[in-house]
Amino acid sequence: MMRRDALRMLAALGCLAALPLHAEDLTAAVAARLTDAPVIRGKFEQTRRLAGFSNPLVSHGEFIVVRGRGVLWNTRDPVSSSLLVTPQKLVMRGADGKVQQQLQADTQPAMRVVGESIIAMLRGDFRSLSARFDVTGKLGAGKGWTLTLVPTDAGMRRAFSRIDLSGDQFVRDVKLSEPNGDSTVVKMLDPAAASRLDATEEQRFE
Repeated sequence: MMRRDALRMLAALGCLAALPLHAEDLTAAVAARLTDAPVIRGKFEQTRRLAGFSNPLVSHGEFIVVRGRGVLWNTRDPVSSSLLVTPQKLVMRGADGKVQQQLQADTQPAMRVVGESIIAMLRGDFRSLSARFDVTGKLGAGKGWTLTLVPTDAGMRRAFSRIDLSGDQFVRDVKLSEPNGDSTVVKMLDPAAASRLDATEEQRFE
């Protein structure tokens, strides 16, 4: 359940000119278009659709992606919470800031895979993802691009059937499709590059 919840946090396709490439060349070309900053922060809108239900679940908040350290996902509404994903651990906190659940990567191999994949997706490190996914996509005019990731890892296939991403100099949209028909779309709003975390953000990554 933790693995699925973590992956759900992650997030439109425009009319792009097709430029088919081999997977390695494609991921390298997309990586060249992305901003490689020490810190990327912004807002998000997440829409969760459950099979058999007409009304989606929508949440909003802010995210911070830090090179070499991980991702902090702060949900503001409808329920305040935070999720910290690093290569070493996954920590969920409630509205009061108290830890609700914590998993260590060295004792949870599946969590390590999830954590590494989340960080790679939001940083645009698609080369590392190619070890667990078949990657196809297109390059568009300007800096636009789209990618589709189909999991080759058995554990990943249990969590979702495919991931669709699009963006420009930043990852802008992520759609996670699950085998049971559920899906999650995350829109990354107003992403911006920065050189460092502020003091408050540093504390949240500890």
